Amino acid sequence: MAELKAPVRFVILHATRTGSNYLCTVLNSHPDILCHHEIFNPHVVGVARHLQESGFTLGAIDERDREPEEFLQRVWRTPLGRAAVGFKLCLWQHEPAWRAVLADTSVRKIVLKRRNRVKAFVSLLLARQTGEWVVYDDRGAPAPRPKVTVDRDLLLENIALHERFYRETEAWLTETGQDYAQLWYEDLFAPGGIDPALAMLGLEGEPARPEGQTWKLAPESLRDTVANFDDLSRALRGGDLEAELHALGR
Repeated sequence: MAELKAPVRFVILHATRTGSNYLCTVLNSHPDILCHHEIFNPHVVGVARHLQESGFTLGAIDERDREPEEFLQRVWRTPLGRAAVGFKLCLWQHEPAWRAVLADTSVRKIVLKRRNRVKAFVSLLLARQTGEWVVYDDRGAPAPRPKVTVDRDLLLENIALHERFYRETEAWLTETGQDYAQLWYEDLFAPGGIDPALAMLGLEGEPARPEGQTWKLAPESLRDTVANFDDLSRALRGGDLEAELHALGR
């Protein structure tokens, strides 16, 4: 009897509001990939969306937190017939799990970023204010977007936090000789945008991109959402962040 091939294991490493939920749903539409969401979220074990109402479970939160490495092994042992199994980790979410996957050179890494740092921060403010962190397109449209006020100093703090996260993550991967696929939020929606991830996983074919993808929760123009747009523009004048504030599209 032929021995079953072990699945490829992977993790998506990302900062907040970088399109990670969208990436998970698209990867899950590939016939060879099982991609869970935030299984180490403090409030929920976020399994893949298509499994969330099926009765499938990887375990309870207290069980996960008591034995995180055993929980990880359970994830790897449960690919449900897929050739690759993984999940996403936001910033330094759940430090024991973070340390374990970063140090494990057999776990393939996908690093997800967003070029427009101002839009990422505004999206974070909107999510905090509305409580809508993700809305799927088969569950109706999201509520109308409110106005938010952007504090320049808090924006800069958020950017610095994200830059430190990526700097430390990439430095560790480089120092330990680990290759990784780098993806950008702005490229996820274009043909070939996730090709680096598929190549890292050693897979071919295209995801189906079915119903159940995520709504974009911030407007194309930040002028429609940022209550102090003109004041913020003056505060950011002359730099890259001013251009990001005025940028249209994703």
